[in-house]
Amino acid sequence: MDSTRRFLFWLLDGTRGGPTRVRLLAILAKRPLNLRQLALAAKLDYSTVEHHIRLMEKHSIVESVGAGYGRLYALTDLPDARAYVMEKIKG
Repeated sequence: MDSTRRFLFWLLDGTRGGPTRVRLLAILAKRPLNLRQLALAAKLDYSTVEHHIRLMEKHSIVESVGAGYGRLYALTDLPDARAYVMEKIKG
C-alpha cells in the first residue's frame, strides 16, 4: 500500500470521524455544495461538517471554489484520492 492509500485509510477508516467523512464525500460525489447545503443533506451540525471538510481540504481530498458563504466544495481530481474515495462510497 503506497503512502497516499495508507493516509486515506487512516483518514477514512482508521479514525472515529472516518464514517462521517465518507458520508460527506458520498454526498459531494453527486454535486458540489456549500457547507450549509452539505450539513442539511448529511443531517449534521454545520460546525461538524465544517471541521471535517476543512480537514479533508487541508489534505487535498476535497477542493473548493468561490469565496465566503457561497464557497462550493467538491471531490478533488487527484486520481489516487478520488479512486479510493469512490471505492469507499461504493462499499
